[in-house]
Amino acid sequence: MNMLRVWGGGAYESDDFYSLCDSLGILVWQDFMFACAMYPGDSAFTNNVIYEVKDNIKKLRNHPCLTLWCGNNEIDEGWNNWGWQKQFNYSEADSIKIWNDYKNLFERVLPDAVKENDSRDYVSTSPMHGWGRRESLSEGDSHYWGVWWGMQPFEAYERKVGRFMSEYGFQGMPALSTFNKFCSDEELSLTSDAVKNHQKHPTGYETIQTYLERDYRQPKDFESLIYVSQLLQAEGMKRAIEAHRRAKPYCMGSLYWQFNDCWPVTSWSSIDYYGNPKAVQYIARNTYAKYSVSADVQFGQLNITVVSDDTAKVNAGLNMYWPILTVIF
Repeated sequence: MNMLRVWGGGAYESDDFYSLCDSLGILVWQDFMFACAMYPGDSAFTNNVIYEVKDNIKKLRNHPCLTLWCGNNEIDEGWNNWGWQKQFNYSEADSIKIWNDYKNLFERVLPDAVKENDSRDYVSTSPMHGWGRRESLSEGDSHYWGVWWGMQPFEAYERKVGRFMSEYGFQGMPALSTFNKFCSDEELSLTSDAVKNHQKHPTGYETIQTYLERDYRQPKDFESLIYVSQLLQAEGMKRAIEAHRRAKPYCMGSLYWQFNDCWPVTSWSSIDYYGNPKAVQYIARNTYAKYSVSADVQFGQLNITVVSDDTAKVNAGLNMYWPILTVIF
């Protein structure tokens, strides 16, 4: 696990963050701060953007951790796949102007600023294609949300593997100690306003429950529900990461959504707002390890894959004893 993405719906990180990434050998995918919305195209706004992005390029370009500049998060996908034109009742003339403003900002202004001030690569948007399109698995990076948003089973992760998986995820509830920061004991229930208000996905708890019922018994109380939701999240991410690593060199990147939180909430994060790791954080540490052994079943056949991210050649031996699997390096 050697890359973090600074998401365009957040903020440019502190100097300490980039310096720590430099020292620890962690690569940084850097979004410019645009996400999930269309932006103005007038000269005052555009000139303001030019000043902002040039300042940040110059501030960050000397950090060796910095790997890639990305224009925005999911705006191209939102415009083309999320029905914004119909939702906001845009006329044809409106749509043409808004899209031309988009292209000017993300296909001319931002790449020109990067080219003028840095030598790193720039991509205009992430993902290059929406997850419902065939091209999302063969061109550019991919945000795969068939699991969670599409309610597909975790097994779908093993089939839906793109060239660089830059977003996918599943929610897990934060630690009980986190709930206790904003809930009384009487409010520790999915029906309480305090708990519901700290879940911003419109059907988040219902989605967790749907997946939970596929693989687990119903938890006996709220604390048990937290625990099982974290196990569920960990299992989903494990299956995804293993599938991505097995697909090397076709797939050469796997960034799950998301690493951290900006407030105490039930979310897709692996570490909650107060720094408490969820179960998926431990699973990710092991699943992203330098050496990975994983199994999958295809057409009734068990396949065992050993992946090495070492820079040197490694000899590996695999011994199988039914029903116990032993791996020797």
